[in-house]
This record gives sequence, structure tokens and C-alpha cells, in this order.
Amino acid sequence: MTTKLKTVRELIQITSRYFAEKGISSPRLNAERLLGDVLSLPRIELYLQHDRPVTGPELTRYRECVKRRAAGEPLQTIIGATEFYSRSFKVEPGVFIPRPETEILVQECVKILTPPDRRLISPHVLEIGCGCGVIGITLAMEMPSLLVTATDVNPEAVRLSEHNARRLSVTPRINFVTGDGFAPVPTSLKGKIDLLVSNPPYVRQENIDDLPREVSQHDPHEALDGGRDGLDHYRALAAGFATWLCPGGAVAVEIGCDQAEAVIEIFERAGCRDTIVAQDYNNLPRVVTAHWGHEDRLDMLLP
Repeated sequence: MTTKLKTVRELIQITSRYFAEKGISSPRLNAERLLGDVLSLPRIELYLQHDRPVTGPELTRYRECVKRRAAGEPLQTIIGATEFYSRSFKVEPGVFIPRPETEILVQECVKILTPPDRRLISPHVLEIGCGCGVIGITLAMEMPSLLVTATDVNPEAVRLSEHNARRLSVTPRINFVTGDGFAPVPTSLKGKIDLLVSNPPYVRQENIDDLPREVSQHDPHEALDGGRDGLDHYRALAAGFATWLCPGGAVAVEIGCDQAEAVIEIFERAGCRDTIVAQDYNNLPRVVTAHWGHEDRLDMLLP
């Protein structure tokens, strides 16, 4: 980018070409998002103001953002936010960035918690590995009677989730706790969880370095590493079904696209039934849901 390229239109054009040369996916979208953030403009306004000069501190900041993106830093951490379920969530370096496919997991959770012929009174969801909080917070916003307990081993993730919950006004119904797996969950919730949900680390250890650099070099490895076969965390989740789920309670997890059969086997060995696999936007297996035990919860009411 030379000093003469100072209009919105020129900056988007040259940056799009530059990103394409660097192998950045969706190069024009990335250019628009970065420039829109610098100018505090929605994308549509960039085109309504396409001849607007961009100079001084704005141009300097934009150039720096472009350099960071070209070097492989995720767009979300550069602008400090990501969109999930049509809502904006704050993100920070060092905390796992949610992907669009995880919206499928939320959709499946909503189906489980709102069966057509009955409903739960104040259902309780337990999320293991909350990251920046998009799953638990979105469920709480979609279902006003929902209670959520969410854990993460990363204290920065818990802090960021609490921030997002406050900003979206669901703090009274969500309890975020720091710790590994089920360890920090209050013992008072044993046998009372209606839905266990998780987007656990599921990448095989040997494959982490082969991921795109914006993932392998920027997402925390503890949020990616699923062990030698990628299934360690599903086994850990299954080990907690009998302790935490109520009779007839459900589980919903995101999976790698080649892991459906293995995850179903793990869950069925732990006492699950009615396993279902949901596809993502590319028609790949992405979510496994199931029910645990063979009795309906006693306080499932109202036909």
C-alpha cells in the first residue's frame, strides 16, 4: 500500500489483492472488516462512503491491522470481537475463538431443551470448556428460564466469559467457574444437570501443527489437543454422565468430522441412548447428541 492510496475504495481493493497473495481466505471480507473497525463503520457504510479519504492515525492503524492479519493473526483478535448467533462477543488473544459451525451445537441444544410435547421448569445446563462464553450465554439468551454453570481450565477464558455475560445481561443466570473438567462444578448439582454441552478439544496431537497458522499459532493448544486419537475429552465427559446428569438428561458435543462413530460408541458404553448426528454447513458430521439413562426426569411437567 503506497501513500497515494487513501480512499476507502482504494484501500479495500489493494488490501484484498494483498491478502489473496498471502493466502488469506475471504480476502475482501477481511479487508472490509478491518477497515470498518478502524473507521467505526458497518460494511454497508464503507460503500456509501467509498470516496472518503483515510489519512493520518486512521491510515496508520489500518496498515498495522493489515500487517497483523497478513502475518496470520486471526481477524477476530485484531478487531477484538466475533459474531455468534447474530450477537457480538468480545474475544482476546489466548482464548479459543469460536467457529461458525458451533452454532449447530447451540441449535441442537435448543431442540433438546424445548421438546414439542413438554417443557422443563428452569432447566440446568452444564458446559465444560466455555472459552469466551458463546455457547452458555447464547443458550441463556435464547431460553429465559435456563440456568447455566460453565467451566474452563483457562482463568482468562472465565474472565472473558463473565465480561460477555455482563455485557449481554445474563449474569444472574450463569455461573462461570475455573477448573479442569468437572472438578470445579458445585457438588450440589450432582444428578441435577438436564443437559451437558461441550465443544471439547478434539484435534489429534500429531495434527495440531498442520492446522492453519491462525489456529495452530494463536488458539491455545489446550483448547485444541484431544490426545493421541483426539477422543480423550469425550471419554472424560462420558465418565461424568452418571454423576452429573439427571435421569433422562442429555449430552450434546461438537466433534471432528471423522469422529462421529467413535464418539457414539464412547457415549453408548457410558449408558447413552437415542444418539443423533447433526451435519454442519458443509454437510459434514459436526454434533453428536444423546440421552443418558432410561427414565424421564420427575419434574418434567406441563403437556
